[in-house]
Amino acid sequence: MATAWLAGPALAETPQIIITGVDEEAQENIRVHLSIAREDCELPEWRERPLLRRAHDETREALRALGYYHPAVDIDLERDEACWQLTVDVDPGEPVRIRRLDITLEGDAAQDTRFTDLLSDPPLKEGDRLRHDRYDQLRSALTRLAADRGYLDNRLITRELRVHAAEGYADVVIHMDSGARYRFGALTLEQDILDPGFVEKFLPFAEGDPYDSRQLIDLQQALTDGGYFSEVRVRTLTEARADGAVPILVQLTPRPRRAYLAGIGASTDIGPRLRLGFEHRYANRAGHRYSTEIELSPVRSGIGFDYEIPLDQPARERLNLTARYLTEDSDTIRSDLYGVGIAHTRQHDSGWIETRSLNYEREDFTVADVTDRTDLLMPGLSFTRIRADHPVTPRRGWRLYGSVRGASEDVVSSVSFVQFHGRAKLIAPLGPGRLLTRVDGGATQADEVTELPSSVRFFAGGDTSVRGYGYQKLGPTNADGDVIGGRHLLTGSVEYEIPIRGRWRAAAFVDSGNAYDRIDDFDPRTGVGVGVRWISPIGPIRVDIAHPIDGDDEFRLHLTMGADL
Repeated sequence: MATAWLAGPALAETPQIIITGVDEEAQENIRVHLSIAREDCELPEWRERPLLRRAHDETREALRALGYYHPAVDIDLERDEACWQLTVDVDPGEPVRIRRLDITLEGDAAQDTRFTDLLSDPPLKEGDRLRHDRYDQLRSALTRLAADRGYLDNRLITRELRVHAAEGYADVVIHMDSGARYRFGALTLEQDILDPGFVEKFLPFAEGDPYDSRQLIDLQQALTDGGYFSEVRVRTLTEARADGAVPILVQLTPRPRRAYLAGIGASTDIGPRLRLGFEHRYANRAGHRYSTEIELSPVRSGIGFDYEIPLDQPARERLNLTARYLTEDSDTIRSDLYGVGIAHTRQHDSGWIETRSLNYEREDFTVADVTDRTDLLMPGLSFTRIRADHPVTPRRGWRLYGSVRGASEDVVSSVSFVQFHGRAKLIAPLGPGRLLTRVDGGATQADEVTELPSSVRFFAGGDTSVRGYGYQKLGPTNADGDVIGGRHLLTGSVEYEIPIRGRWRAAAFVDSGNAYDRIDDFDPRTGVGVGVRWISPIGPIRVDIAHPIDGDDEFRLHLTMGADL
């Protein structure tokens, strides 16, 4: 026998409502309908009797909505010195079932596959127990789909739920005349910062195409993602529809033309960090834009310039011209890198982002006791995809990245190599917390690792690698024991994070891996630790204490911040 209690903790002097004889869904529906359920322990006797009479009708009404038209209901209220208890004993009887589902479509919707799909699996089917909410859901789904698909003159000729309670069956009759399907009419774009022809490249439809509200949503999202407008309003002018077409009005509010960036941060790997930036969001009416950014820190500093040219599908395809200078001075390497490049980025329908690039880099570097200069002309190809239920702190999500790049001594470069690099990160709910896992791997085909510049070698250790070890402190070493980096890389991590209070989280983790030259030399190092996170608006701020199982240090502090994926 099923039993339910009034929502809320079982405390002293709290009314109790016990419902028996029906499943949890029916219990909840009865509880919602009962007026007496909103009374406290001070229920006066003069109100008790009318509320009990009403409770019989309310229980039957709640059961009728679920298809039980002939229930037997027995209600009893008992009092003690502290409070009262109501017992509702129900025998629901045999439910009313759907005998016939008569749904007919007239007009253009009769040949629309979206309606065919809906009616092939309706929320209410013949033989099902009658559910009034599902009847309403079916009726609403038809009218909503008609509006979304451009049948703007649709009307329900018949909408009846014919219940024959004594016989135990019901008939659903819905007849719709969809009328003709409208087309997209004239499109008006209200903005003055960009060439109209360029803005029209964001359109996922053309004038004269069949109306579909999903394409209007796609248009709004594309214009928002384009980065030129702070507000995008897309209106269907149904009152102005004529000759089978409906006009569309798009009102666009531009973002400020210029934006400035100033930020501070910190991590254990590179210490305190200052970022300064400038962005020109629409440098001309063709939608070009450019930005520059400076980063300063004790370990790594640099300046970069990026000029972006949107292409035929500006929301999904662009060309970037870049220039940068990066200097790094850590315990492992000393490097000055100058580079220019061009990259073509395209987002595919599948969600994958593909980037084809060509970069020229000159690097002066010192690793251990070797100082050298290299020139590299590197074509590259990368793919990235992210799926998450929250942009900053997802409870469920993943990120995949893979790239290949290389250079040849026959074409400008000082050294020949081919390098593959991949990363994967998965976040999944586990109990009250989250499980975070990541894998980072790379492989390089080259004659000698010492011929490669430091930016092309693999190192392990640090805040986002194997915690418990210093930044770039893991990898192959020379005869003096100095880390020189490797051709290959494999690291991984498993972390469990649990909420503590408010924005605070606690975490425990295990990291392992290393950089290496040959598979026979792979010597994974492992670090374990615990940490706390504070969920800030820009992402978690993480403080970890890690212990290197295979190292000399007792503990190492790691500080990082930023989005999880």
